[in-house]
Amino acid sequence: MLRQIFEIIPFYVILIILKLFSFEKRVIVGGWLLQWILPIVPKYRKRVVKNIRLIYPEKTQPQIDEFISINSKMIGKSFIELMFNQEFQERWRNIIYKKKELQPIIEAKKRAKPIIVVSGHIGSWEAVRAVLKNNDLNSGALYQKNHNRFYEKLHLNAIKAGGEPIFQVSQSGTRSMISFIKNGGLIALMIDQAVKDGQYLDFLGKPAKTSMSIANIALKYNATIIPAYGIRRADNKIIVSFEKPIKLTNSLAITSAINSSLEARVKENPEQWYWPHRRWK
Repeated sequence: MLRQIFEIIPFYVILIILKLFSFEKRVIVGGWLLQWILPIVPKYRKRVVKNIRLIYPEKTQPQIDEFISINSKMIGKSFIELMFNQEFQERWRNIIYKKKELQPIIEAKKRAKPIIVVSGHIGSWEAVRAVLKNNDLNSGALYQKNHNRFYEKLHLNAIKAGGEPIFQVSQSGTRSMISFIKNGGLIALMIDQAVKDGQYLDFLGKPAKTSMSIANIALKYNATIIPAYGIRRADNKIIVSFEKPIKLTNSLAITSAINSSLEARVKENPEQWYWPHRRWK
């Protein structure tokens, strides 16, 4: 208990200080803070350097250092948006999207058809749910339980601000999520984290274990699968795009299409992806 308290105190202090700024400035300051903090965290840096060298072996050490610096800044901005998600949902004027891209979701919702919006930790990953929520398309989500009970409460409330219900990554949570989808629910899922079970598919040119679960669920319940991403521009505007629904053919083809969609976005904006993921274990 005491250890968890001491772990969370610096974090709370930073959040309290950030509250002194306007939301827009908080995002900028948060990005600047993590741009300096993350690269000097040994465990974090080791994992990121390992992944970058695996995918971009041609990069020199100075290039890797510059890449990590920019990437840390992007992660910082996204993290602050998540921690202050309620305000992010209300102050979303920086988000640009095309209303017509929501039409497949709106049509599926009218027919009470299950919808799975797939995305990744790239750019502003809460922006997709912000667009959905502000168009009366409330989306559920999955979350990973944190070992620190104090951060856990803060994190869970932040995710809930983007839409509900929220399902914990667990056997019971997965069952509840499947029941929600089966009954015509709309859920947004991240597809870029390490998984225990799945098939090895190429991701950025290297084999990565990839879950087939989304494809299997979609096939079983005839769910609409739509990739969506929020990419950050240099002027801090966020471009949210919803791609065309993925054809429901077979598990491998569907999973490959989802994988390729995310891969294309990462190739276009490599510095905006969350590189600490253990994607190529």
